[in-house]
Amino acid sequence: MRLQVFDLIEETLQLLAKNNAFYHEAENEINSIIRSLFHAHSEVFIDLSSRVKSKESLREKIIRNRFYKECQNAQDILDQLSDLIGVTIECRFIEEEYKALLWLRKQLTQQDEQGFYTCEAYPLLHLDLASHQPQLQKNGFSIYRIDGFYEKDNQKINFELQIKALVHAFWGEIEHKLVYKNTNYYVYDSFMKDLLASINAQLTITDRQLSIVYQQMQELSFSDSGLDENSFEKQITKAINDLFAQKMMESLGFTLNIKQTSTLLGHYIFIKDIHYDGGNNDRIAALFQTFKKLSRTKIDFENEVHLDQGFTSNDIFIDILGHYLISVINEDYDWFVFFKMLFAVEPGNDMQDFCLFLSVIKNYLVDNYWLNTRFLKLSLDQAELLHQECAHILAQSLCEIGTIKIIYDSNMLAVNKAFIPFIEELEQRVISYKDFMEYRQAYYEEWMRQMNEIFS
Repeated sequence: MRLQVFDLIEETLQLLAKNNAFYHEAENEINSIIRSLFHAHSEVFIDLSSRVKSKESLREKIIRNRFYKECQNAQDILDQLSDLIGVTIECRFIEEEYKALLWLRKQLTQQDEQGFYTCEAYPLLHLDLASHQPQLQKNGFSIYRIDGFYEKDNQKINFELQIKALVHAFWGEIEHKLVYKNTNYYVYDSFMKDLLASINAQLTITDRQLSIVYQQMQELSFSDSGLDENSFEKQITKAINDLFAQKMMESLGFTLNIKQTSTLLGHYIFIKDIHYDGGNNDRIAALFQTFKKLSRTKIDFENEVHLDQGFTSNDIFIDILGHYLISVINEDYDWFVFFKMLFAVEPGNDMQDFCLFLSVIKNYLVDNYWLNTRFLKLSLDQAELLHQECAHILAQSLCEIGTIKIIYDSNMLAVNKAFIPFIEELEQRVISYKDFMEYRQAYYEEWMRQMNEIFS
């Protein structure tokens, strides 16, 4: 005969499923309120994650917490759950966890009958902000964990709010999977606790080091602070290589040597987001956050890349090179892997990322302002046509070379160095647009000889 506890569990799971849409609506409303609360204090808020309790987790918790003894029915159990909805505020560094708590205490100042705090703007949200924080967990580590409830349609829905730095979020996933959710490790309890404590200590040190670097970058530019740009770029490259080597192994069962591709992508990100953007710290933090999310995401290295919308550009260089790359992206595996990695790392949609990549490459190869000041001895209309033709020649030559080597840093520098005197010489020789077009093929062949020397 089946134990009554399992009948109660089944009844509770059915009730959870029945109310699932309602709980998700509440989850979204709680998220919206918390985001609004931190709108004016976004420097300590980088992300928000949440979930409604899953059936698997609830089944285990009913037995582990003996709810079947304390509660009369399924609704009682759901009402007892302090974390029916779980919400986590993520901040950059450990020291910012307390700052986030202080901000919540500053925003929610009205105390209700239960001792929870709310505010006039969001009276349906209640948090136990008077509780001692951080709390000490059974594993000996501390956590900012705040009980709360949300009122919706005259129902009280309990939720749990956690505040975690990036390293604590990462640590929490490791600890949860290896210890909390894995009974196989219990026989090694003492050893595992010591090992995990050591890992936690190392993450804390890493957090402090990143915090120091971040503060320096906030106050000074790379050149003023003495930070080594090359070293920082190498750190980005290493993170990319390690992450995608793992993802390729998961997808294919083996991994290729992607060091060169990782170097290319690391350099591209560096010149786009850090060098040209003056070391934008929010973008750097977002990049680290992206790496963290990608570590939990499957990436397919077998199936074709599909760009959802048609490609076109008013810039002749970008249009020519872009159409070429689209034509080979699923035929040349080097380009395929590069764009798989690029699209995974970059935050926008794939076509936006593709166009931005082309724009950065063009700016790296040729300065638009410099090119647009050439051939000024001709009329403005003829000069503009020649500017277009020069950009066309450059893009056409890159397509003819074709391989991913065209975006190797050393090769792009060499192309840039050769293209400038080539255009300056043309400027001296060309007397009109018609004259240029008469000898255009010869000029192109002359340029291709230089390109072949660079890529030989």
